Amino acid sequence: MRHPLFVLVALSCLCISAVPQSPTSDDQLMAKARAAYDAPFARNLAALDCAVQFDWKAHLAESFGTLPPAAVLMAEKLQTVNHRVSVDHNQATVSPYPRKPDFSGAEHAPQLEQLEQVFIAITSSGLNAWIPSSSNVILPVGNTKYKFERLSSGYKLTMKGENVEGTVMLEPDLRVTSGVMQLPQPLQFSTSFTTGPQGFALASVKTVADSEVTFAYTYQSVDGIQIPDTVTVTPATTGKWQYRLTDCKVVKFVKVQLLPHS
Repeated sequence: MRHPLFVLVALSCLCISAVPQSPTSDDQLMAKARAAYDAPFARNLAALDCAVQFDWKAHLAESFGTLPPAAVLMAEKLQTVNHRVSVDHNQATVSPYPRKPDFSGAEHAPQLEQLEQVFIAITSSGLNAWIPSSSNVILPVGNTKYKFERLSSGYKLTMKGENVEGTVMLEPDLRVTSGVMQLPQPLQFSTSFTTGPQGFALASVKTVADSEVTFAYTYQSVDGIQIPDTVTVTPATTGKWQYRLTDCKVVKFVKVQLLPHS
């Protein structure tokens, strides 16, 4: 069974386009919705690269209440491993820095290896869940039929196309609040957005498929671009994982103007 995050990211890669029943009104409404969101990957952000800060002692203490001596030693060993994350519009990749840790010969080596792998999976999932909204593909693009329906509570957006089918609910100001997808895999999600200097920025998203996971975000500005500062990942069956992005660098697309031949 696939993790619900990967379903959400897969949905973001499906290009859904405008073939509305009322071309003018739906086109205008979609254009207004797109303009309302802070989607740096849809503007000039090419990639970002950050250090990942995580407090292993605090995490294990919160998860287990008290830390026995063995857990303290494991936390101290894990804390010596540094990580960086690179993110583009397709995926987030978390890697040990400057090299992969060698736990061979260490006490509790198998557990250390397992926790290192879980950490990489959890931290990358938090930023993978941010990519759809930061790329402006939480709304339809591409060539699947869609339709807006005006409700007293806001809007219902239905979509159907090749390997994609579902319904998304929006507030009157066009913030997405929830969705139910039948294809490519059954998935329910709910979202909340905060208003930032560039528009609506994802504050949280909860996915429910095979299991339930909640992702939450605060933001920092780097070179005029809003990117996550603190990311909190809360699976339904385990404790939360919270980390910060520091020493961040962003890469922007450079516009090249071609001069006419003389």
